[in-house]
Amino acid sequence: MVNLPSGSRVATWTLPAASDRKHQTPIIFLHGGPGLYVEDRRLEEGAVFRQLGFATIYFDQAGGGRSDRLPVAEYSFARAVADLESLRVSLGQDRVILWGNSYGAALAAVYAQQFPGRVAALILTSPGMFPGLDARRDYSVTARDKVEYSPAIRDAMGRIDRSAPEAEKQISQVAAGQLFDQIVSEELLDGVVCKGASIRPPVLPGGGNLYAARAISRDLKRVKLPPESATHVPTLIIRGTCDFIPASSAERYRSFFGGTLVTVQGTGHGLIEHREEVDAALRAFVETDLGALRLP
Repeated sequence: MVNLPSGSRVATWTLPAASDRKHQTPIIFLHGGPGLYVEDRRLEEGAVFRQLGFATIYFDQAGGGRSDRLPVAEYSFARAVADLESLRVSLGQDRVILWGNSYGAALAAVYAQQFPGRVAALILTSPGMFPGLDARRDYSVTARDKVEYSPAIRDAMGRIDRSAPEAEKQISQVAAGQLFDQIVSEELLDGVVCKGASIRPPVLPGGGNLYAARAISRDLKRVKLPPESATHVPTLIIRGTCDFIPASSAERYRSFFGGTLVTVQGTGHGLIEHREEVDAALRAFVETDLGALRLP
């Protein structure tokens, strides 16, 4: 557990480099959501980076997983950005490499725009909707054609959206989190693989936070990243052809930061079906683009 200067107390995991050449610049993983946590498989997926000399650092963002909950009025996208900067400071790192997955890619993008001198490179896997972009998600290409919210989750979302402090008088963060975990595991999880896929997504442990999810999602729609504010750093974007997030969103990331967009055929938002192709793209990026940076 780390007490951040921003006031959040978050759970972190640091996995050291597993090669003779060890870089001082770490890779920080930013999980999806918002309102979720680090899945166990993300630790395994980071092995490709550790084998090439980079430590990987993971943390449950405030309110989710094993991190402490905040007062409901404090959940915001601005707080998420501030927490990330506070984590960098607490690590004593001048620059970091950000690996943003799903919503984590949006967090990485805004952080890089606000703190351009602190980001050495970006790795964006299955990037979530580009900040400020309001486009339609397409679940028809996934194993989940349609997402159905239960009356209980709809009621909770409505109450939270009207007034989170008032909602908490009736629905605790724990109770709302259990509803969130249920909708994620029963409705949203199948949306991360292609229609007809033989592989099933791993079961999630739970620990979501509906209050954080609603507040941050609302804020994210209002964020604007003008093209002239872009900072071009080495960037890799990986997207599957069955991703429910439209390809136009991934292209916005590529247009904003430059870099390379890799499309993996027959793979969904979870990048599960053809993991070997994903790992190959990650490895190539580290060996070429990051290698050219000559990071300490």
